[in-house]
Amino acid sequence: MRIYEMLIVFAIINVFSLFFIVIENPSFRLILSILLTVSLVFAIYYFFAYIISENWRVKKQIYEDELLGLYYESDSFKHQEADVLTKMSGGSRTSKKLSSNIISYFDTYNSDSQLAFSEVFGKDSVIYDYSKKTRRKIKKKYGTSPYLYRKQPNGIYDISYEYFQLFRSSEQQFKWTFEIFRLFDGDRSINQLFDLIRLYNFTRIVTHLNLFGYNESIYNYKFIEYLVGYYYHATSITDEEVATIEDLPHLKEVEKYTYLQLIQFMFDVEDQPRDAAFLQKAYTISEDIILNHKYHGLLTEEERILLLLDKTLELNNPLLKKLFTDMLDKYYLKNQGMAIPSTLNLERIKTYIKEYQQQRARYHVVSIEELFEQNAQSRETVFS
Repeated sequence: MRIYEMLIVFAIINVFSLFFIVIENPSFRLILSILLTVSLVFAIYYFFAYIISENWRVKKQIYEDELLGLYYESDSFKHQEADVLTKMSGGSRTSKKLSSNIISYFDTYNSDSQLAFSEVFGKDSVIYDYSKKTRRKIKKKYGTSPYLYRKQPNGIYDISYEYFQLFRSSEQQFKWTFEIFRLFDGDRSINQLFDLIRLYNFTRIVTHLNLFGYNESIYNYKFIEYLVGYYYHATSITDEEVATIEDLPHLKEVEKYTYLQLIQFMFDVEDQPRDAAFLQKAYTISEDIILNHKYHGLLTEEERILLLLDKTLELNNPLLKKLFTDMLDKYYLKNQGMAIPSTLNLERIKTYIKEYQQQRARYHVVSIEELFEQNAQSRETVFS
């Protein structure tokens, strides 16, 4: 219950008490006096608690206590794969975790929590404060140095590990995903140019969706519709910008990884089923990326189709098999009478699939069918 709601309750108690004050029964008056005293004490307590909680210095101290000391700078690069690929700086995690109070507070999405989210995880957060004063405070309290996130002059920063800790436990994964994009994707009316940190942020977010996404809200067609907009923005790059990239092969590896993660999020239904509306939207998005020129990144059409094939073989689910078949069929129809890359030749594709299946079979001594169906037959024999 919010503070002003509590004060209204206390006011109502006081008003009703005035009506009953004419009753002269000593016992009733004693009870009424106790009730009024308790009401007054709580009213004063909540009133001053509200004043204190709204004080900027108090809130800053609370945020610092929660956020400082979770991660620190070190020589360790034992990061999750996406963090290694996006060249996150060396660092380690302490045993400290975000408190349940912070997590439960952000399980509600409203104007108050949205503002607090910006203060806690946004660009002005203590997380990104590397001043001498903050460094001394961290050194004195935790004996470490702050973890260093990259900060671009255009306002695009690395999304923090502290945020991803919240994401893993949040009941509002839909809302906070797009709120963190809003804070760190950069103003699109200003930051139209390609930005490597923007792409890195998308890569890390979509990877976390696959690893730690569990809330059904992110398996809504609206979520994937909004998400792909950020994907297009993160990957869009002009020929002139390509010419300025220092490590183009690495950038292409990031793009390949990100594309595969996005495909996985849309179609890996083994642990988290998707409804028909989501899958239809995912199908449309995939066709737009692969064939309809909505995507303007580094990956060629040929590469996008072959990467889709790799993910189809890896996940081995009927949805992706149908998607790949449809995309390949439409690709052939679109390019009738034209030369196509040898890697996309139908017989070459069939050979590639067969070789993959044979190679996979060599890594398995027994199959599920061999192991369980034979055991089932044995049990039937015993009990017959």
